[in-house]
Amino acid sequence: MHIVDIVAVCMIAVLALVLIATISRQRWMLRAGGAIPLAVRRSETRWTYGIARYVGGELRWYRALGIGTRPSRTFLRSRVTVLSHRKPTDAEKAVLSPTVVVVDCLDGSSRLVLALGEGAFTGFVSWLEASAPAN
Repeated sequence: MHIVDIVAVCMIAVLALVLIATISRQRWMLRAGGAIPLAVRRSETRWTYGIARYVGGELRWYRALGIGTRPSRTFLRSRVTVLSHRKPTDAEKAVLSPTVVVVDCLDGSSRLVLALGEGAFTGFVSWLEASAPAN
């Protein structure tokens, strides 16, 4: 066997392991309690897909692709405000499921858009309303 063949086989093996680790991480995270599929868009950038988990007063969002175990973004319940919600536009239907709810939010002073299933949207709104009233 030539050295090039050995390197190629090793690279393919490493890529296969990374793919298996990524898929395993997604499945493990979705099986955890309070986990939902959630797409996030900041301003007019593209949608980024991931998995979110409710942990107390935080919604921890993890990118779909990757093997890391730390959240990519954390939304604090006390800072998130829902501005509006709607069905996806025709352009958004090309990249999102037509059954999702698109939610325009403020996270403190920054604007973001979330896309989640109808049941997950109900849970998201309930989670937001469960916060203690401000004094």
